[in-house]
Amino acid sequence: MPPELKPEDIELRNEAGSTFHTSDFKGQQYVLLSYFQTWCGDCIQELESIDALQTKVGKNKLKILMVSDEPWKKINHFKEKYCNTLDYYQSPTSLNSQNIRVFPTTYLLDKNGSVVMSKIQAFDWSSDEVLQHIK
Repeated sequence: MPPELKPEDIELRNEAGSTFHTSDFKGQQYVLLSYFQTWCGDCIQELESIDALQTKVGKNKLKILMVSDEPWKKINHFKEKYCNTLDYYQSPTSLNSQNIRVFPTTYLLDKNGSVVMSKIQAFDWSSDEVLQHIK
């Protein structure tokens, strides 16, 4: 079971160093928040389905946040090697300190910022089970 998530409290940084919160998307888009590590086999396995979900739903309806607490050098190597079509971000605090200890840990947030689905370890995010939540 994934740890409880308080989406409005989550701070992220893009590669340019700009900071924002998941609540910035509230009222605009669904958000898929996926915590990963570059060494994680299940994280790599799950990428194809996340990318397929983005293609099916579209970037205007769904914002995907691939989040790691690792250095940008590792994140960029992972991105280039496995999937460069998704948006990657860095957590300024360790994932361990956020009680995220199993990877991937992924949450689907509705337009109100509420968690409608969450999974740990690899999952098919392009499945009908997910698509029924995104209206």
